[in-house]
Amino acid sequence: MCKYKAFLSIGGCASLVAVGSLLFLSASPAFSDDDDNPGPPKKIQPFELKRMGDKDAQNALQGSNAQSTGGGSRTNATSGTTSLPVWTYSVTATQNNRKYSGIIVGANPASPRAVNVPVVLVPVVIKIAQAGTTYTFDPTAPDAGCLGTNTALSLTQASPLFNSSLFTFNGQTIGSTQYPDAFLKGEFWNGGASNVTTPLLSLTPSAGAELTITLSAGRNAAVYSISGAQCNALIAVVNINSVDSVLQSYIRNHGLTATQFPFFLTYNAVMSQGSATNLNNCCILGYHSSNFFGQTYGIAEFEGRNQTVFSGVSDVAAASHEINEWANDPLGNNPTPAWGAIGQVSGCQSDFEVGDPLSSNLLPAVQMPNGFSYHLQELAYFSWFYGGNVSLGYSNNGTFKGAAKICPPGGTN
Repeated sequence: MCKYKAFLSIGGCASLVAVGSLLFLSASPAFSDDDDNPGPPKKIQPFELKRMGDKDAQNALQGSNAQSTGGGSRTNATSGTTSLPVWTYSVTATQNNRKYSGIIVGANPASPRAVNVPVVLVPVVIKIAQAGTTYTFDPTAPDAGCLGTNTALSLTQASPLFNSSLFTFNGQTIGSTQYPDAFLKGEFWNGGASNVTTPLLSLTPSAGAELTITLSAGRNAAVYSISGAQCNALIAVVNINSVDSVLQSYIRNHGLTATQFPFFLTYNAVMSQGSATNLNNCCILGYHSSNFFGQTYGIAEFEGRNQTVFSGVSDVAAASHEINEWANDPLGNNPTPAWGAIGQVSGCQSDFEVGDPLSSNLLPAVQMPNGFSYHLQELAYFSWFYGGNVSLGYSNNGTFKGAAKICPPGGTN
């Protein structure tokens, strides 16, 4: 019997040792096949890696105290509580004339006030021992071929996610602010935000203690070499259940509270929803989640290969996806009319996940004072999910020209 089987999703046993901010998770094989003993990093093509959605993360996450993003069929008030500053919306969707309600982080644009949420930005160093070599994926280390003297952590800290930049959406100047605040203002432009000069949501980041996860290659972790990558060809794949268990332990061990938003950052490292040695289980680039105590948290990959591994994914694109989804749906249970068959969603789902419908679409690059050009993901507005015209269009770069269609068949007007 596996004593620590909660850390695994398929096969194997694990041992966990915590020393300060270092957590080591090593797997021992449950079966004697190649899946448990991968050789040197297999060379793969980018088309072999598919980007999986937040619903896939939800289905993969296990544990009675974890609820992941999206997927609920509820059409009334959200369940659960949170210590974050939130406001409640209620809307009758034009697609089906049904009423929906949910919560959004920040200030109601109809009653604006300055709202601040502390973000604890945690670099996650992943080390995988495979075929006699330990491969390290470190967001705090320079990567000369991809990032020069920068690091994924320093670039994220200096990004428009946490620093002001001038944003213009669909021809309308929103103002100089952080990207999550700019998006919320555009999302409720016709609901009071057009007159708001103060931030509806300010994110104040602080550096969390580094988290190191060390694994033996097998069902929980694997390293691949990608042909045609712009620079560093290696990518780490780690089982999402192993990762999530460690993230929750980190939050508890470091005394983080539900008034904070812990956000974990990996570098060129993604997650699988099953065995990491099966590419059909890959790739989850990030997710946001909450537990029954109202603690929200998120994780995303910093992608250093500028759209040469995943289409429409570079630097902080995945982080911009997850942070904005967290702001619009912090507990992961804001219901919507069923939508789907668009973006990274092949089926139908009923959740307020603003990133999923446009997962490969980027805004024009945003250059910051550090000289780096950042790639932020385009996002779907409130009006796309529920209809009406409260938003400045239906997505913040004009890709969507109408509201979502009921799924099935899904798609967009």
